[in-house]
Amino acid sequence: MRRFRTPWIVALAALAAGLALAASPSKPSAAGEVRATLELSQQFFYASDPFPVRLTITNLGSAEASNPIKGGLLTSFQVEATGGKKLEPSGKPEAAEPARPAKLASKAFYGAIVDLSQIYPQLKSRGTFTLRWSADGVTTDDVIVHVIPKFDPAKDYTAKVETEEGAFVIDLLKNTAPIAVKAFVDTANAGFYDGLLIHEVRPEQLIAGGDPTGSGGGQGSLRYPAELSAVPVVAGTVVLKPAGLAPPANASQFIVSLRPEPKWTAQFTVLGQVIEGLEIVKRIANLPNMDRPTYRPLKDIHTIRVTIQEKTPLTAPAPAAGG
Repeated sequence: MRRFRTPWIVALAALAAGLALAASPSKPSAAGEVRATLELSQQFFYASDPFPVRLTITNLGSAEASNPIKGGLLTSFQVEATGGKKLEPSGKPEAAEPARPAKLASKAFYGAIVDLSQIYPQLKSRGTFTLRWSADGVTTDDVIVHVIPKFDPAKDYTAKVETEEGAFVIDLLKNTAPIAVKAFVDTANAGFYDGLLIHEVRPEQLIAGGDPTGSGGGQGSLRYPAELSAVPVVAGTVVLKPAGLAPPANASQFIVSLRPEPKWTAQFTVLGQVIEGLEIVKRIANLPNMDRPTYRPLKDIHTIRVTIQEKTPLTAPAPAAGG
């Protein structure tokens, strides 16, 4: 998806050379070369935050075309919740309905940005939603978006990783890797890790997961800077597999070490430390594997579910009576 960073002024203009339409170009329609595109500013949204969506109507043809859109742009969105349940709009947008030209020159466009949560307040609640826009024979492709709990940098978090062999819990080290922890929490809350293969197991050494391709060579689309530190890698330490070396970057893959790895210190971002279920990690690491070069388990094993939990703050004991 392309990001939009500033308010977009509705206008009729030629597209800049080389500008690629992204996000959700419309399906072929009775409107010929006039297409509609949905764009989102981010990969997922926090519950209770605004939900800005950009809708663009574009003539992709080489000649001038009549504008087929007669209905309201801001009232033609459709939203479905998980399971295909269609949501009913219960609010009104603050944005004004844009003026629309009768004809569109070749490569010309117009549109609007709208806070979709003003029309569908349900988008302020956690969930997975399917968005589309459709009017007068022009329909965008579906866009699936996740609304997740808002990350609080003042709080500490753990991640419970459930597998077919049992579960283990990671204490996420926010103080030494704040960027990585936020990215992991958000990605896990969006359901990215649920159902992915643990693609590598090495007896008494490590397990690795978080690759959407299951091959060991893939990474999620989110990239962020590496945070190298002096935190030692010991049994149960969770590090991130680099997604880029120049500059150093991380993505979705993680490795759980089962032994001290002094050479890894300051070479990888340390995401956290296993505080429960290290025996489960060892059990997984000792599963029969395909050996070199992939070390993939002979039977499929998955991170069935990764659940983020807030850590309960420790409270100081009450002073003794008479103290």
